[in-house]
Amino acid sequence: MREQDQKLAHQATDLGQALAAGVEEPLYDAALWRQCEQSLEQMRDALAAGADPAPVTQMLAALPPPENRRAQTLALLLRANLLQDGAATTQALDCAAADLASASPQHSLAQADYLLRAVVFGCWSNRLPVADPAAHDMALRRLWRAIMARYRAETPVPPPLPRAERERDLVLVITGQFMQGMHQPSLDILDFLSTLVLRLGRRVALINTADGPVSTHLPFLGGMVGSADAALQGQDSLSVNRLPVPFLHLPPGFTSPTQAAATLAHIRALRPDMVLAFGTMNPVADLCRDLLDVVAIPFGSYMPLAEPGFLALPRPLTPADGPALTLGGLTPDKVIPIQYSYAPPPTQQTRCRADLGVPADAILTLIIGLRLAQEVTPAFAEALDQAIQQEPRLFFLFVGPLADDDWAVRFPSLAARSRLHGYDEDVMSILPLADLYLNPPRLGGGSSAAFALSCAVPAHGLPTGDVATVIGPDFHLSDYSDFIPLARRWADDPAWREGQRLKAKARFNEISSRETMLRSILDGVKAKRRP
Repeated sequence: MREQDQKLAHQATDLGQALAAGVEEPLYDAALWRQCEQSLEQMRDALAAGADPAPVTQMLAALPPPENRRAQTLALLLRANLLQDGAATTQALDCAAADLASASPQHSLAQADYLLRAVVFGCWSNRLPVADPAAHDMALRRLWRAIMARYRAETPVPPPLPRAERERDLVLVITGQFMQGMHQPSLDILDFLSTLVLRLGRRVALINTADGPVSTHLPFLGGMVGSADAALQGQDSLSVNRLPVPFLHLPPGFTSPTQAAATLAHIRALRPDMVLAFGTMNPVADLCRDLLDVVAIPFGSYMPLAEPGFLALPRPLTPADGPALTLGGLTPDKVIPIQYSYAPPPTQQTRCRADLGVPADAILTLIIGLRLAQEVTPAFAEALDQAIQQEPRLFFLFVGPLADDDWAVRFPSLAARSRLHGYDEDVMSILPLADLYLNPPRLGGGSSAAFALSCAVPAHGLPTGDVATVIGPDFHLSDYSDFIPLARRWADDPAWREGQRLKAKARFNEISSRETMLRSILDGVKAKRRP
C-alpha cells in the first residue's frame, strides 16, 4: 500500500471512530467538532492528491444510519466533501427543506440559513461539487422558500402600509452586506444612493442586515464565516458624497425572527415609498413584501434567492426561469428588465509594464478576482498552459490572491509566462496596460470585466455567469481553446485589434448609466404596482 493510501486509511478509521455515535455528535461537543473538521480537511487533501478513496467509502458506509433529517443532511455533506459527490450536495439541501417544512424540524432556523449560505459559497469556491446545476439551483430555492415560511410563521409582521401613508419621495435601500473600503457591492450601493438623490430627486435611507454568518452552525461545511465592518455598527447616519443618509446596521450574523420583527417596525415607521433590496438571501427584505413594494435587484445576472414583490433582472427572461419565478412567488409580469450598470473607481497612479514585471512585447492578459485561489482550477490552469504552448507571446498576470506552488512541475509554460501580482486596490491603473482580460470559470467577476471594458480592453469568458452578461455575446468563448487564435490575431492584425477596442468601449457605454438603470426600476414599479 502506498504511504498516502495508508495514511488516508488511518484518517478514515479515526473519523469513523469519532462519529461512531452518530454524525450529529460534533454539534454537542466542541472538541469533537474541531477534531472532525481537521480530519475532514486532511482527508480532502489526501484524496485531491490521488489517494485511493476506498477506505473513505467504507467508513461512510459503516457510520450509524441517520436518526433524523438533520443527521441525514450531515451525512450527505460528509459524502459531498469527501467523495466529491455532487448529487449529495443537492440532496442535503432538499433534506433540510423537507425537515423545515415538517411539524417538528430538527434543523434550527439558524442552522438551515447557515447551510444554505455555506453551500452557496462552497459551490462558488469549488469546494463542493454539483452534479446537475439546474436541479441544484431549484433545491437552493426550495430551501430558501422553506426558510422564509418559517420566518413568516415566527415573525410578527406589522399591517401593510397604505400607499396614501407612504413618503412618496423616500426610497429605502436594503442590502445584506455593506462595508467600507474596496468592497465592490458596497461601492455600488454608495453610488446608487448618490444617483437616487442627485439625479432622481429622491430621499434615501440604508439598512445593512449583515446576514452573513459570523459563526458556524453546522460542521462539514469548511467553517465558512462571513465578515462585517465593526466601524459601521452602531452608526445611525452615513455621509455619502457629503449627503447625510439615515442608516441602520443590524447585529452581524443570523437575523432572528425577533430582530426581523423589530426591523420591520422600524421600516414601517420610516414609511418609504418602496424598498430596493440589493443582493440575495435577505429575510428582512422578503418579509417587507407584506408591508409595501419590494424590488429584488441582483448584483449580477443570477436570479436571486428572494421572495419580493418585483424583480429587476439584468438579462432577458427565458423559459427555464419559470420554475424559479414560481418558487419566488413571482410571475413574468412582475419582472422589470434592466441593464445593470457599473461605475469604475478612479485611477490612483500611473504605471508601466516594467512596474508589474511584465515583458513589454507580451500579449498581456489579466485574470482578476478576490477568490482566484478557488477560481483558478487545475483545469483552467492547464488550459492557460496549453494556450501559451501554442501562442508563446501570451503572458498572464493574476491580480488577486493565488499560490503557484506546483506550477513549475504541473504547468511549466504557465509558470514561465505568468506572474502572481496579488491583491491590488488600484486595479484601474493596471487595466490600461493590458491587451486582453480573461475570465476564469466562476459565477461572479462582473465588476472587473466591466472595468476592463471601460479601458477599451476586450473581456472574454465562457457564456455563463455574471461576466457573460456584462461582456455580451460578442466576447463569449465556446471554450478556452477559442482564446488562442483570438490572442494571435490581436497581436498580428492591428486593424482588427483597434476594432475590438472600440467594440469593448461601446459595450461599456451600454452598461454604465446608473441613472438609466435606477429610473427604469422606479418607473417599472410605478407602472406595475397595484392601484
